[in-house]
Amino acid sequence: MPDDLGELPGNTGRLAFRGGKSGFTFWTYIHESLDALFLRDIATGLIKSVMFGVTITAVGCHEGLSTGAGAEQVGRSTTRAVVVSIFLVVLVDLVFTALFFFLSQG
Repeated sequence: MPDDLGELPGNTGRLAFRGGKSGFTFWTYIHESLDALFLRDIATGLIKSVMFGVTITAVGCHEGLSTGAGAEQVGRSTTRAVVVSIFLVVLVDLVFTALFFFLSQG
């Protein structure tokens, strides 16, 4: 089941090439895909994406506001912002994945 719209082309191609061979119709494919989709998956994906955006925005603003004068400083701040953002996005993903996993255990 697609987690986001980025997987839609892959699923469409899968339907086009495998659908005829396996006897799936378009509507059967849509119905089975919707049956596999849970509201929990959508909610956790939306919550995590908002937190990723907040993290990247906070790092970008912090680095941008603490940049020194000159093109070299801008380059260093940009590089630092990208590296720190990637690290923190992975960390935030780890934390929220663990949180959602333990909350779903009951």
